[in-house]
Amino acid sequence: MENPNHTKTQVVIIGAGPTGLSMAAQLIRHKIDFIIIEKNDKTTNLSKAIAVQARTLEIFQELGIVEEAMKRGQLTTGMILFSKGKRRASLDLSNMGKGLSDFPFALSLEQSKTEQLLAEYLQKNGKQIKWNAELNHFEQDNNGVKVYYKDKNGTEQKIEADYLVGCDGAGSLVRHQLGLSFEGSTEPKLFYVADVILKSSVINENRLYMYLIPKGFVLFFPMEGTGHYRIIGVLPEHTDDSHEYNFAEVEPIIKKGIISPVDFGKVQWFSTYKVHSRKANSFMDGRCFIAGDAAHIHTPAGGQGMNTGIQDAYNLAWKMVYSLRGEVNNKVLQSYNTERTQNAKNLLNTTDRMFDIMSGVNGFWNFIRNGFFPIFLMVLSSNNFVKRKIYPLLSQIGIAYPDSFLTSKSSIGKAKAGDRMHYFVFSDGKSIFSYLAEPVFKLLYFGKNTIQNPLDNTGIAMSFHSFTEIPDSVFDNNTDFYVLVRPDNHISYIGKDVAECRSFISKIKASAKN
Repeated sequence: MENPNHTKTQVVIIGAGPTGLSMAAQLIRHKIDFIIIEKNDKTTNLSKAIAVQARTLEIFQELGIVEEAMKRGQLTTGMILFSKGKRRASLDLSNMGKGLSDFPFALSLEQSKTEQLLAEYLQKNGKQIKWNAELNHFEQDNNGVKVYYKDKNGTEQKIEADYLVGCDGAGSLVRHQLGLSFEGSTEPKLFYVADVILKSSVINENRLYMYLIPKGFVLFFPMEGTGHYRIIGVLPEHTDDSHEYNFAEVEPIIKKGIISPVDFGKVQWFSTYKVHSRKANSFMDGRCFIAGDAAHIHTPAGGQGMNTGIQDAYNLAWKMVYSLRGEVNNKVLQSYNTERTQNAKNLLNTTDRMFDIMSGVNGFWNFIRNGFFPIFLMVLSSNNFVKRKIYPLLSQIGIAYPDSFLTSKSSIGKAKAGDRMHYFVFSDGKSIFSYLAEPVFKLLYFGKNTIQNPLDNTGIAMSFHSFTEIPDSVFDNNTDFYVLVRPDNHISYIGKDVAECRSFISKIKASAKN
C-alpha cells in the first residue's frame, strides 16, 4: 500500500516567485510532471520588481500570456532627466527597439501581477501550487533526489524526483544545503521604494522621470492607473541602520531633492532596503539546481533581476526536459551552469557600473553623471546606432552564448552562433519568431528553392522550416544556408554545411560520451 505522505514526480520546484512559476510554466509546455512548493500562502501582494523586458515578453508570447501582461501593465513611453529641478534631457522609449523585437519597449508590470499571471497559467493547465509548504531538507544520489517538507497542516511529506530546482530567493535554503557560496558586496547606502498616487504639473505622463540629486537619485516609474508611480531613491544622509523610516519622514527629502512640485496622496507600499550584488559560485550540484535570486542578486539598475530569473528558468527547463527524455547527454544540462553563471557575472558588472553612475557613489561618478549623463541621453535620443547598442543590453535580447558547448562557431551576415535568433519580419507580416514558438530544436533553411528536411530521424525533438525569402538586413546577400536553433531560440549553428548540423546533433545526443 502506498504511503500517502510519499509521492513521486519528475521535478520538484522550491519557491513560487517569478522564477519558480516560470520554471513550472516551461515544464507544462513540455508535459513534464512536477511539484512546486511555496512557504507563503499566496503570490506576493507587493509590487517589488516592475520592469518586464522584451526578452521576457517574447517568452510570455510563447506561453500565450503576453497580451494579458500588456493589458495589466503600463508601457513606459519615454524618459526625462532632471537636475537641480530643471529638465536636462529626454528620450523616446516607445520604439527604442523597433525592428529588433515584437516588443520594442519595456513594460511596467508589478511583480504581484506577473506572479498572478503565471499562477493563473498553472491553474488553467491543471497544476496546483502547494502553498504554506516549507522545505526541511533534501538528499540526492546518482539516481535522483528525495525532498522532505512540511505541508500546510504541518505534516511531514516526502517527494522522490529526478531533479530539484531551488527558486527560493536570496536566502535560499537549497543553495545553503548544497554548500554553495554567495559572494559579492552590499552597498552601504540606504534606499527606499514607494508605490504612491500623486499629483504634479511636471510628473504626469507615462514616462520614467529621473532626478539627479546630490549623492543620489530619485526615479518615478509610471504604473497602471492615473497618477500611480513607483518611486525609488537614495537616502544620502542616512547613517543609523537601526532607524526604521516611514514615508512621512522621506516625503520632505524627496520634495527637497527633486524641486519639481508634487503632492503625494495614497501610499500603497513603502519599504527601505540595502542593495546587494552577489552570485553563487555554481548554479548546480549533481541533480540539484538554483535559479533566480537564489543564484544571483543585482542592483536595481536597468530592471534586470526578475527578468534574469525568468530566463534562467527558460534556459534550464528545456535542457532538463531533453535529459529526462533521454535524448541528450549530461553536457547539455551542465551547460545551464556555464551559460547562466557567465551571464550573471556579465550582468553584475554592467548593472553595478550603471548603478555607480546613477547613485554617485563617489566624487568621480558624481562628476561623470552630472557632467556627461545628460549629454549621453541627448545623443541616445537622436542616434539610432547608439539605440541599437543600448536596447539589446537592457532588453536582454543581446544575451549570447558564443563559448557554450551548445555553440558551433559560425556566422552568416550579422547573425552569429550563440546569438538569440535575430528578429525580422517577412513580407507577409509574419515575424521569424512566429515559426519558433514550439519548444524544440528548429532547423531553418534559407535558399532560392524550398527543400525537404535533411535531418530526419535524429532521435531529438526538432522541427524544420524552409524559406525562400531571405532578409539581407540580417543575412546580407547570402543564400542556401542553414540555421540550427535551440529550444530557447539561441543559434547553435549557422552556415551552408548541413554536415555541421549533423555533427552537432551527434555531439549532444545521449549516445555521445559525456
